[in-house]
Amino acid sequence: MNKQKIGLLLMILAAFGLGISVILMRIMTQSMEMPAYQIGIWRFVISGSLIWVIFGLRKGKQKFTNKRYLWLIGLGVIFSISGYTALFALNRLPSSLYIIILYIYPSLVVLYAMARKHPIPSLFWLALPMSFIGLVLTAYHPGEALVIDITGLIFTLINAVAMALYLILSEKGFRGVDDRLSGTSWVITGAMLVSLVLIPIFGLSLPNSGRERGILLIYSIFGTLMPVLSMNIGLQLLGAARGSVIISVQPVITVLMSVIFLDEVLTGQQWIGGLLVVIAVVVLQLSPDRKSRGIQVNRTIPDPE
Repeated sequence: MNKQKIGLLLMILAAFGLGISVILMRIMTQSMEMPAYQIGIWRFVISGSLIWVIFGLRKGKQKFTNKRYLWLIGLGVIFSISGYTALFALNRLPSSLYIIILYIYPSLVVLYAMARKHPIPSLFWLALPMSFIGLVLTAYHPGEALVIDITGLIFTLINAVAMALYLILSEKGFRGVDDRLSGTSWVITGAMLVSLVLIPIFGLSLPNSGRERGILLIYSIFGTLMPVLSMNIGLQLLGAARGSVIISVQPVITVLMSVIFLDEVLTGQQWIGGLLVVIAVVVLQLSPDRKSRGIQVNRTIPDPE
């Protein structure tokens, strides 16, 4: 199996994990009295603690320079910003509008790649709009009132920019890192540090039952550790531009999981939208890379040593 196929599978696995996180978030906000931001704090505290247990038990861990450590921790801070702004945005915007606005971030990643003259898929001009139209059809419910809350819109845009930054900087930050688990442990550490800083500000609510603790544990493992690790490896194999479009299958996976676990009904419009996203991913995967003819810019983001 070549690296593009492995990268494709890893990015789909990451999308699956992010889909799990959305489903679990819906379940938790409906069945738990804990505020959404408290769930976010527990998410990164638990995942950070777990990965350090795994990290401590492993042998032959890769060591990094101080600059690389700071770079990886910084990636974790960016990922936590994406996670928390998503929680705040979903409290103020309909989920359909949130998804439609959020998924401008693959376009931001591709535009960056074009400006930097990085290799991009030759059929990106077809796959990118096709995936976006598919996402709109998948997420939007006819007759739903799309009320725009300015604060929610700002949080969603910050979320989109943070996701684009994570994909772009992760590709560069993990370049030359052979031990991706060690690198990911420092990324999760960065996200955990943000949560630890927030505890004195917002306090920490405790889960009320074993069921709630179990859901938080599943959320931290399958909705956080699994997608972050898969993303970090997949981006090295595919590049940020290709990877950002492939991971846009996440809303489609979320809708399918909603049908299975939340007894939601899938409409014909959503089937068409999901099919368009899948076709876009296939087109992108079969499309060879080409050198962008964008404007040459100076090297502004040096590789961490």
